[in-house]
Order: sequence, then structure tokens, then C-alpha cells
Amino acid sequence: MKTLGFLSKLHYASATILGVVALLAQTAGGQAPKSAPTAQPTVPATQRTSEASEVLGGFTIGGQRYTVVARVRSISGASDAKFATTLVGLEIRDAHRAGVYAKSFNADVQDGRFARILSASASAFEGAGGALLVIRYLEEPAAAGEGESWQVFAPVNGKLTPLGVPLPPGGNENLAVGGVVAGVMVEGGVNVMPLVSKAEPLEFRAWTGNFYVYVPVRMDWEHGQWGEGEQCFKNDKGSLEKTGCNMRITAVAQPSRAPGSVVTLYEAPVEDRFHASQVPIESGTKFEIVDARAVVKWKESGERVSCQFEDMWLHVRFHGDLGWIHSETDFAAVGLPVGNPPE
Repeated sequence: MKTLGFLSKLHYASATILGVVALLAQTAGGQAPKSAPTAQPTVPATQRTSEASEVLGGFTIGGQRYTVVARVRSISGASDAKFATTLVGLEIRDAHRAGVYAKSFNADVQDGRFARILSASASAFEGAGGALLVIRYLEEPAAAGEGESWQVFAPVNGKLTPLGVPLPPGGNENLAVGGVVAGVMVEGGVNVMPLVSKAEPLEFRAWTGNFYVYVPVRMDWEHGQWGEGEQCFKNDKGSLEKTGCNMRITAVAQPSRAPGSVVTLYEAPVEDRFHASQVPIESGTKFEIVDARAVVKWKESGERVSCQFEDMWLHVRFHGDLGWIHSETDFAAVGLPVGNPPE
């Protein structure tokens, strides 16, 4: 499997801008879009607002060149410097500087600062068969594991087209899962992505609330569709069921040196106290992260998609003993506490 993720050794270009959650969004096709007007914030007379534009990067997608431009607004003398600058507009332009996509953001002001902020960065998510344009958003304040979302654009029939959540794996009359044509029950019916033989397996980096994992996905470049990794499902009498999957992890863990720190090490990713041991965490403890396992839940909100994780397990090795830890307390003990994703 070819591995892809943000901040990897693959081609990556990004720039980070702070902003506020989008409430209005507009898209356009062949003509330059008109951004929706944004509400002007109400700030004390002693403060002023200003706006500026910044290029987030230029990317070649489907043989065409695109540039992502952000418009930001700032409050001078904000009561909280962290909430002093916000994104109020984002535009994607083609090689002729014509707008092919535009999105506007309302900026609410509270107590002399922006009430909520959103970071935005742009990057090319590349595979052997092509590249996607990804806009990554980081929202604050947000619950742990819920502050990261994306807009993903694919070249479809010569146009840059936004994608929704990855489709679950399924089958059609020519292809099947384990020899059985299968579908996945979703809200409102059954949804599938054909198991096209040339769909390319990739990995999409996402923040769990404690660390980054690389979520398995598949990309059908010919039809401009992406889907969830087959390894995250099992075939149950012709229907697919999410069972979770093992994922690579990126983390810098610093185990706790607090006296008395102990983690519960399970033999398998199942809470079974009869097959578990207590491992003390102390100075000099040899600790290695192998991978993570969880049920991946993709969500769509407006034009953005996000990733949440259920039943998260961390595969680790202590002094040569391999096992699994499960609780937030144990994650914190090995130096992976709950927190916001790094920018």
C-alpha cells in the first residue's frame, strides 16, 4: 500500500490561516463565484478590524493548475491574541485566475475577540493515479477529536469537484466482497462503492484527540470517487459490518514519571480482565507504539467531512511484552493525553 498523509515525505504544500466556522458557502462552475457578504463584527471603539489576502498554495490537480487564496480579518488590540485573526473567505482559482470555487465565513465577535476560530491549510493528497486537493480546517474551541475537518476536491470530467465522505465498500454485478455482492446499511438505505479493481489504496491522516492515525481509504481516480478501506469491515452473510481496523500512528509519547502510574495491558483489543496485566510506568520504562485500532466514523457537515473514532485501542510493547491499552487514563500515562491537533 502506498502511504499518503499530510506532513509526509510526499509532495505537500500548506499554509495555515486562522478563521471562524463557516455559516454560508457558495460554489460556482465555469464562472467566477461571488462571495456571500460577511457580517461585519461589532468591536469596541478602541479596536479596529482590517482584512488581507494570502495565498495558501498552488497545486496541479488533474493536469490543471489551481491556486488557493484565503482572506483574513484581524482585530487590533483583541482581548485574546489567540482569537484575534479569522478567516472570512476562501477561493480556488484556475491557471487563468478565474474563480472555480468560493466560500465565505461569518465572523462573530464576543468580548473584544472572535468567538470561534478556524485554521485552514491547503495541500495535494497524491497517489499513483492522480492527486486530490485538500483544504484542512482546525476549529477552536472544539471538543477533543472534533476540531479537525476537510474539504476534498477531485478532478471529475475536467472540473474540480468536491467529494463527500468516503463511500463504504460494497459490490456491483462484476465485483464483490469475499465472493458476495454486498452493501452497507446506512441511514436511509444502503450505500456502496463498487470494488473497482483499480481503486488505489491510500492512507488519510486524521487526529483522534490524542494522536494522528492514518485511515485506510481507496481512490477510484477514473470515476472521481473515494471509499473506506475494505480492511475496516467484515462480511456477515452478504452485508458488511464495521469492525475497526489497524492504523499506523504518528505520535511523540512521553510516559508519565509520576510515582504509582500503572496501565492495564490487555492481550487482545477486548476488555477482558482475565487476560490482562498491570504494568507500572516508571523512569526507564521501555515503551514502543506499534499501531492503533478503532472503528472509523466518517461524517459530513455542509461541505466538510470529518472523522471520529470509536472503541480506540493502542497496540504497544512494554519491555518486550506486546499488548493493548484502551482508556484515556492509560493513554495519558504513556504520554498521549487528550488535546487539540497540532497545526
